[in-house]
Amino acid sequence: MKHDVFISFKNSGKDGLPTPDSLHARAVYDALLAAGVKVFFSEESLAEEGRGNFSTSIEMALESARILILVASCREHIESRWVKTEWGSFLDDLRSGNKQGEMFIVNCGNLSLTGLPLFLRSWQMFSANDLNKLVKFVSHAVPPRNSLRDFIKASLHCLQPEKEEDKVYLLTVHPSGNEDNYHVTAYWGARTAKRLKSQIKAVDVSASAAQLEMEKAKREKLRCGYVETSFEKILTREAQLNMSAVVGLHAAPAKTRITRAAGSQTAQPSKEKKSTKSTGITTSRRKAETGVFRAATKPKKVINARSAVTAPNKRALKAKAAVAKVQPKGGSKKTMSAAK
Repeated sequence: MKHDVFISFKNSGKDGLPTPDSLHARAVYDALLAAGVKVFFSEESLAEEGRGNFSTSIEMALESARILILVASCREHIESRWVKTEWGSFLDDLRSGNKQGEMFIVNCGNLSLTGLPLFLRSWQMFSANDLNKLVKFVSHAVPPRNSLRDFIKASLHCLQPEKEEDKVYLLTVHPSGNEDNYHVTAYWGARTAKRLKSQIKAVDVSASAAQLEMEKAKREKLRCGYVETSFEKILTREAQLNMSAVVGLHAAPAKTRITRAAGSQTAQPSKEKKSTKSTGITTSRRKAETGVFRAATKPKKVINARSAVTAPNKRALKAKAAVAKVQPKGGSKKTMSAAK
């Protein structure tokens, strides 16, 4: 896995306890991770990759990283064996021209520029309390991530209503595993398709050969009535996501997630009921769930209990009115109270 940033720090002191450097290094890791930066942080990354050879994993991460962040509280930790090997190797790559990159230093102690090793004094140093500023600098230094637009080199559309045709044809050129070589792939299908058909036109060819193959396929489609059109206008959102997964930008979209996201909130309960039936829930479980539902709605019945009591009250009022008609106006208070 390639990383944008490598965090270098001394993990434990002579007493075997975690150093202040390790605590601040984790804070740097969390801040960069929240900003969407791919970070190599030994305590997390080595466990995620599951590699037994730690030195090989660290070497690969250093080679791929464009930025190294050195977190230190004192010069002794900076010059410890493994920390010095990491930042020293990174600087050697920069000086030799093998890579372009940046180095930032996070001061979580009492460091000063003049107190740093000579080769580190030209790099910018940040306070451990100013991580927001560090994240901004890192975000600007990290190379922009590729998008689907970087891979699609030809996007064509054919609309012929008389033939009931509304088709798309696209060509992508993306790097292969070998350095400076490329794959050329064609995609085609209906404009409304969620997933296009594909065919590899060229494998592991040079940039010039890939360009020739792409131009050849493009000319053939132009002769068949296709016209060049932006892929954003002719591809469905799901088709774009699936193509992004093919060229390695991200994982393919999950159909269930897309369906839920597209539906409204009011439509979700009906979907849940349908899925409940399809899973074959037992009768006892349905009864239990019905009982829970009734228990949850019981307060509403208590609130409406007054309306249930009003029926006998109405009958009593009718009886009272009948007695009032029969009773003469000068009736005794005792008779009147009895009527109530």
